Amino acid sequence: MKSLLVNLASLGCLGLIVAGSTVADEPSAALKAGTELLKTGDRLADEGKAGDAQIQYKTAFEKILPGLRRIPFKHEVKRDVTKRENLKAMLLKDFDEDMTPAEFEANEKALKAFGMVAPAVDLKALLVQVYSEEIAAYYDPRTKTMYMIEEPEAKKKEPPTFFDRLFGKTQGFDKDENKTVIAHEMTHALADQHFDLEGLHHDSKNNDDRSLAVSALIEGEATLAMMGVGMDDWDGTEIVKMPADGLDRGISMMTPFLPMLGGGKSLRDAPPVIVESMMFPYLRGMVFCAHLANSGGWEAIDDAYKNPPLSTEQILHPSKFRKHPDLPTEIDLGALKPGDGWKELGRNVLGELQTAILLRKQKGSAAAAGWDGDRYAVFEGPDKKLGLVWFSTWDADDEAREFAQSYVRYQTARMGKDSFQPSRIPDSLWRCVDDVCRVVERRGPDVVVIEGFPGGATAALVEAAFAAKKTEIQPSPRKIKPSDAPKTSARESTLEDASRPG
Repeated sequence: MKSLLVNLASLGCLGLIVAGSTVADEPSAALKAGTELLKTGDRLADEGKAGDAQIQYKTAFEKILPGLRRIPFKHEVKRDVTKRENLKAMLLKDFDEDMTPAEFEANEKALKAFGMVAPAVDLKALLVQVYSEEIAAYYDPRTKTMYMIEEPEAKKKEPPTFFDRLFGKTQGFDKDENKTVIAHEMTHALADQHFDLEGLHHDSKNNDDRSLAVSALIEGEATLAMMGVGMDDWDGTEIVKMPADGLDRGISMMTPFLPMLGGGKSLRDAPPVIVESMMFPYLRGMVFCAHLANSGGWEAIDDAYKNPPLSTEQILHPSKFRKHPDLPTEIDLGALKPGDGWKELGRNVLGELQTAILLRKQKGSAAAAGWDGDRYAVFEGPDKKLGLVWFSTWDADDEAREFAQSYVRYQTARMGKDSFQPSRIPDSLWRCVDDVCRVVERRGPDVVVIEGFPGGATAALVEAAFAAKKTEIQPSPRKIKPSDAPKTSARESTLEDASRPG
């Protein structure tokens, strides 16, 4: 996300320049070569050769990042240039490769069943629009390629906005912005060669909460390294000392304003679940990785790739990852039978982060803080009506009660003119209008939510959901697939050589 990364880099430099940073007295040959390439890139940028400048920056960070990050590149990173106007087509292709149309439909209709996305929204079109506006460069672990974005001429000539100027951006090609973004993405490439990012994402398939936690590790590491580059901390010794608690406070203060300050129009107008889920890996992931680095340096982040976080709870509360591990509970909902005319679309996990977003206006962070595990199933029935079965388990009875009562208030707000709610919310509340029922029921630390079905089916679904099997997930070290050098065609080699400035 272009503007977020640049703003964070500026913030990081501001905080650390005051504290003072050091550069090794005798830089290595690789570091000397890398910093010279950065200067060459700056010169090319000043001459109006933006593409050539980006190539120099990319090559520079192949030499610099191993010293900062303490792990070597195993092979050169492939590169490609994509025009901004072609990005939407590439993103659509990526969506289709990531999940089938049925899987995407299940995710989209689940968000609509929860009320986090309006019924009329075309989610895929929205996501493609948001990402195509925000991406400045990206590394694709499937193709092992670093993609740099070429802006259209009209965009290059746009004058900077007030907030652009506030954060140091100037008209045209911004050298510092490009260097920080390329450093971020090249950190992904470096991590991929050692820790198999595609395999890491594959391990979290069908669990959106764990996928967000994995993304937070990946983006948090790259943001931390990028900030080290921004402060010329070439050996990576200062950035790992940046107090995580101070970062946490700063991020907490800035988060509500970041979409307004940095994001494009589509991001500013997007539903909160889209905005906050996009920002989470960068912001909370950075704080999480800073906690790891404060206690164990870069090696602690290496270890996290081998034994990754299992939930957003562990990202939001870093002490629950290693110091006082709080392992999530896996839920098996078993067979659910809502009756004739209903089709199950899919099952997934909401997790602490998205539960907090869902209940934002009902003190969501507090209500979600005792999360221990959940699983939901979304259904489509007659007339395209959506049905939801959601089982969640909590650390204690009181935390389950707090969540259930917050969810009832959220449900009441969604019901509009049909709403009614007792002043004292009971442990089992049924509300049925026109034979469409909404149920929130708590039994000890477990809570079941059923929405959208007729009364008879709802009663059976409540009992079926409470019969769900609960198993504490036992982590095990990943088996990391070795990274092979990507094949480069003769044409790509020729283009690479031809594009190198003399």
